Amino acid sequence: MTQGLLSGVTVLDLSRVFAGPYATMLLADLGATVWKVEPPSGDETRGWGPPFWGDPGDRRSAYFASVNRNKRSIVLDLKTDGGRAVLDRLAAQADLLMHNYQPSVAARLGVDPDRLRRVHPHLVVSAVGGFHGAGEAAERPAYDLVAQAFSGQMMVTGEVGGGPVKIGVGLLDLLAGLEAGIGALAGLLGRARSGGALAPHASVSLVEAATAGLANVLGFYLATGQEPRRWGTGHPDIVPYQVFEAADGHVVVAVGNDAQFSRLLEVLGLDERTEWATNADRLAQRAEVLTALEPRIRARSRDAFVAEMTASDIPGGPVNGVGEALTAMREVDPDWITFIDGIPQSRSPIRVNGEPLPLLAPPPRLGEHTDEILAEAGLTASEIAAFRESGAFGQAPGAKSQSH
Repeated sequence: MTQGLLSGVTVLDLSRVFAGPYATMLLADLGATVWKVEPPSGDETRGWGPPFWGDPGDRRSAYFASVNRNKRSIVLDLKTDGGRAVLDRLAAQADLLMHNYQPSVAARLGVDPDRLRRVHPHLVVSAVGGFHGAGEAAERPAYDLVAQAFSGQMMVTGEVGGGPVKIGVGLLDLLAGLEAGIGALAGLLGRARSGGALAPHASVSLVEAATAGLANVLGFYLATGQEPRRWGTGHPDIVPYQVFEAADGHVVVAVGNDAQFSRLLEVLGLDERTEWATNADRLAQRAEVLTALEPRIRARSRDAFVAEMTASDIPGGPVNGVGEALTAMREVDPDWITFIDGIPQSRSPIRVNGEPLPLLAPPPRLGEHTDEILAEAGLTASEIAAFRESGAFGQAPGAKSQSH
């Protein structure tokens, strides 16, 4: 398995920022060859810093590095005839194309669905958009923050009685990226099962993924017609399931059934109460339950209470800072952070036959592998020179066309 489950699959990655690059990084981690096609100015997240890794002139921001490992970079100016011609040469050798262009931009750059089906019928496509729908809706740009607001996610996030709050990470980009990656894998499988006769085109919109991602919260609204409210760290349907203050920090208690609640009362030295026997009972008396639990938990040290819950098979844990979480990961796997070209990278959470996926290449410098990729795609030295003369590769600041 050292060659990867997707060894032999070539991905033409025209995506940028987060969702699409995250999807193609997953494919690269699984062994696919990923050619990251960037405009002369590069993926805009290259400049989303500081911090930067190494020379800031290399434009490898920590943000960019987090979703672009195991890829190689080629610069193409798709606004030129030459750039689009080179892209066609690369597409002829690729299995999958990933992009996140608006439909009108995709058409101008030669990657609209109709053209791709006609010119590259073998090519599986996975596209990430901003808004769901067609026409003007599909042309609207969106970042994760816009999707959080538009989808209702922000309205159900935050403290009781407070205002809407942004989720701390680009979680909806991650969600859309995962779904785009799944769509890509399903397309590759569908093509294989059809003997190459079918090359599906999958698409995911950030806003639709975000709204569908409301999941049980959406289910509550559909069942009741009532607008869901903010619960802080609490849960609308389970009690107790939230953050509590301990003597020296914070803990989460995540009671999912009545037996766990009974054991929690025992750990805290509280008597069983028949009026709290079921979750429905506790939900109806949320304030009373929390009033009983809070002082008992506040009197305990964080780690001691977590140890008591663990010993009693009660789901719970410390509210860690990022540094504490990283320390905990390294206690289980000392190599969970691996340095490659001086850039630390976390392991993929996917394991195959119990083994972690390898980190093979650092996030690339802009255009670092241009000539190398062109040669792999079958272009001759004279063709490369001619395309360079035509401006197909642009004049990217700091771009390097030599192979590494």
